[in-house]
Amino acid sequence: MNVACERQAVRDAVVMHVNDLTLTTKGRPVPVRLYRPARPDPAPVLMFFHGGGWVAGDLDTHDSFCRVMCEWVDCAVVAVHYARPPEHRFPRAVEDCYAATEWIALEGAGLGLAPSRIAVAGGGSGGGLAAVICQIARDLEGPDIGFQLLLYPVLDCLARNRSREQFAEGFGLTAEMLDWYLGQYVPSGVPLAHPWLSPARDVCFKDLPAALIITAGLDLLRDEGRAFARRLKKAGVPVHHKEYPGMRHGFINYPAAEPQARRAILLCAEALSAHFKGAGAPA
Repeated sequence: MNVACERQAVRDAVVMHVNDLTLTTKGRPVPVRLYRPARPDPAPVLMFFHGGGWVAGDLDTHDSFCRVMCEWVDCAVVAVHYARPPEHRFPRAVEDCYAATEWIALEGAGLGLAPSRIAVAGGGSGGGLAAVICQIARDLEGPDIGFQLLLYPVLDCLARNRSREQFAEGFGLTAEMLDWYLGQYVPSGVPLAHPWLSPARDVCFKDLPAALIITAGLDLLRDEGRAFARRLKKAGVPVHHKEYPGMRHGFINYPAAEPQARRAILLCAEALSAHFKGAGAPA
């Protein structure tokens, strides 16, 4: 697809059905936005967890990405509006994301979904949440998640590496901003090494879903994404890691201005489509 076609496709993505719903999970409401493609048979499901440092972001800030995935992949997208600080701190976001995923796995057929075909995705803090949900689902023998799409994810809140030092300031997401987000999200006394905060510090990486991990070359989170991809591969998990040199954290949110963002979105759609068709992620 040439650049002009990529730009037009991103702008013109149209979804036939979009509904804001509230799932009642374990007596607690979790708002979601359901994007449903125009297909007669049950649609596979992408659970999407938005970024924003666990504090900012909402269903509207990442609406375009969800619409494009729904249209291009021909899958349903369930975007989760998890509870956030200051009213709700860790582990509430994790609990809401897992509860919504579990609800879709158990009750999604009533919405015209195929709950046996679930993938998860997220960017930044949402990417970390997606990785955590995969680990919890494996450990609790919960929803059968087949694929994880992690966009420049937060995976190790205690990371000390080259990219954390090299891009600590002046490249969009800064070390100071990340520390502020963590201060808002994590209550005093909770260790940042907790695997629900730092999934890269989990003790086991076996039996996790196949993954596409996208990193940005000028992002302080770059090296933990690289390391996570290596650890998954070492554990026998099928992984495709794609890095976009010269890009900053969150670059996929700006496809109108950045050709590499459009290419990354296309890669995401190809990987998800291939997974739902049973062919695996593209090389």
